Amino acid sequence: IVHFLLTIYTSVEYFHQNSIEPNDNEITKWWNNAYQNIYAINLFISKLNQSPSIDDLNKNQLLGEAYTLRALYYQNIVQLYGAIPYTTSTDYKYNTTIGKTSENQVLLKIEEDLLKATELLTYQYRSTDRYYVNKAVAELLLAENYLLQKKDELAEIYSQKVVDNSLYQIESDLSKTFKKTAKSTLWQLSLEQNTTVTPEASLYVFTALGGFTSTISDKLIGLFDANDLRKANWITEIKIGNQAYYGVYKYKNKTGNTDENSIFYRVEHAYFILAESLLKQAKNGQSIEVINKIRRKRGLDDLPLNLSKEQIEQNLLQESFKEFFTESVHRFYTLKRWDKLSELTLTKPNWQDRYKQLPIPETQLLLNRNLHPQNTGY
Repeated sequence: IVHFLLTIYTSVEYFHQNSIEPNDNEITKWWNNAYQNIYAINLFISKLNQSPSIDDLNKNQLLGEAYTLRALYYQNIVQLYGAIPYTTSTDYKYNTTIGKTSENQVLLKIEEDLLKATELLTYQYRSTDRYYVNKAVAELLLAENYLLQKKDELAEIYSQKVVDNSLYQIESDLSKTFKKTAKSTLWQLSLEQNTTVTPEASLYVFTALGGFTSTISDKLIGLFDANDLRKANWITEIKIGNQAYYGVYKYKNKTGNTDENSIFYRVEHAYFILAESLLKQAKNGQSIEVINKIRRKRGLDDLPLNLSKEQIEQNLLQESFKEFFTESVHRFYTLKRWDKLSELTLTKPNWQDRYKQLPIPETQLLLNRNLHPQNTGY
């Protein structure tokens, strides 16, 4: 998972510039890493099920974790590529000849894995640092899966379970949200060493311009009210010469890191899934109440309860943007789910509709003719 995340972050320039093509090394690397890891998980599940020496308690824990991780990989891949090869097999020859499975069918198979995981896992973490997935992580993934399947009532049920779980609380002090000990964290990724800098800090924290420097767009800065605590805690103003730039400051340790890990899931994700699922069921007032819980924690006034559905949707998307900016591919997935990727033309003038899906690597199409046709536009 750490390797997969690092691949995402090292590929950020390609995505920012919309310069992705089927023969790019980064695209091939991303695809290969994902499917190599899925193969390893499939092999792990197969061997674990055959093992007579591991007691049921430990076997259930490990199987639940494996089903969750396999679901995580596939849920990311299907959102990025659309129809994809889906396999649980460890037969290498078979895996190099299979064709694509439709998005809907892949989502159903992911749902099956996650339902198994919720039965096998408990809410107790395997370690206190929350480096291993637990039942709440599986529930959060399942809630997202149901949004993708447009099963909004089920998305509400499973996101509510995470919101109501006493293990997690939204941090009142936003400077603690991305620390190892944050109470809002469902799952964080262990770094190679205690002093290793997170990929996020490495990419976003800067004091001078050079190479590929990531700054915050004027559009995003313009969304923040003056008293929004996210702006005060997660954004820093940097003056270089006479020019002011805004930098991402969620992760703060560029060197000598001892108190930050990469946060993969936090409880705020569940709040936004819950608000979205309620709105899509026309439970407008309840959706606003959930959004307001986030706004209060961020130092903002409540939204009025008489907003129209369109106004709630606009506020929900703006709050999501302000909450999750630069956190993996969250923004892309959210806009895609709402069919609003065209909004990216405001900051990416060369945006085209074909970019809603990544191209299948050219090398894979040459190796396996059953993966044809290539995704539209490539």
